[in-house]
Amino acid sequence: MTFSLLRAGLSDDRKRWRQAWERLPDTRRDVYFGPEYHLASEAEGRGEACCALASRDDALWMYPFLKCPIDALDHAAEGHGLSDVQSAYGYGGPVVNRAGEDTGFLGDAWRRFAGWCAEAGVVAEFCRFHPLLDNRRWTAAETRLRDDRETVVIDLETYPAEVWDDPYFKRHRNMVRRAERDGYTFHVLSTVTPEHVSWFAPMYAETQDAMEAGAETRFGAAYFETLVDGLGDKAWIGIVNKWAQTEAAVLVIEGARFAHCHLMGYGNDGPAAGLSNCLLHGTALEAARRGMSVLHLGGGKTRGGTDPLFRFKAQLSPERRMFTIGTRCHDRALYDELGTRWEQRNGPRPEDYFLFYRL
Repeated sequence: MTFSLLRAGLSDDRKRWRQAWERLPDTRRDVYFGPEYHLASEAEGRGEACCALASRDDALWMYPFLKCPIDALDHAAEGHGLSDVQSAYGYGGPVVNRAGEDTGFLGDAWRRFAGWCAEAGVVAEFCRFHPLLDNRRWTAAETRLRDDRETVVIDLETYPAEVWDDPYFKRHRNMVRRAERDGYTFHVLSTVTPEHVSWFAPMYAETQDAMEAGAETRFGAAYFETLVDGLGDKAWIGIVNKWAQTEAAVLVIEGARFAHCHLMGYGNDGPAAGLSNCLLHGTALEAARRGMSVLHLGGGKTRGGTDPLFRFKAQLSPERRMFTIGTRCHDRALYDELGTRWEQRNGPRPEDYFLFYRL
């Protein structure tokens, strides 16, 4: 087996990463596994964009992540150059080609990865698995898995027709028609320019302020600029206008087969009745026109089916997928030492927050 650790910030490594990505089946060649997506998080200062890569004969295993230093966070880590590895915001985890599904090959790949973690001073690992691939089936045996929440998926092979006929979509289509009667119109910015980023980034930030969102879902101009520059025509913006004023916008990112509603923003007045329906309906039609098989809407802000955002998205499709997270300690002694020092200052560590020492 050959094993290597690639860094997206290095041009040769980025090229090798991209070449490995292109060896995947098209249903697994998604945007969340590419170097361009991870470089945006690196530009935002969220960690170093990396990809562990293993191969043997025809078998291929890839694991993209961010390597995040923790030596500035706690005296226990000072001078040790410690870090943890995390999936970038969104979805990630391991991905393999068909030959890479072999259990023996997977076991060897994960052992090589664990060896790299030991050499690199990696204390812990936090993974956000990809709901559309159910790629937790390819994870290491030592990884602890937890189902986090359901996400909503629009089947683009049936949606364009069913939305007007299937009783399931009654409320959604009524809200789309209401928005259109009120003068809202959907448009596509197929080529995202710096000028578009200059108004989308502040709109998104204002929406996050209104939602009182945490740091995880907040992104600056560097993130958007790097993302759209790297993805090119695989990043586009759907907008809804009224009287030439943009009232809502969604940044869509694409892989080979899947489109994702990545980030969304609203005008100063917030979402009017039917506005979000109009925006996502138009986005689904455009994604279908572009040859995508699925539009992934994501889940709610919180777990459980009563979350208002999830309940809204559920109107748009009956299709669900499970979002799962995975955690793994690579250096239990140092992880526990970080925990002890954190608890001395802050009290008992919160449950279900694996990287609690970052709070």
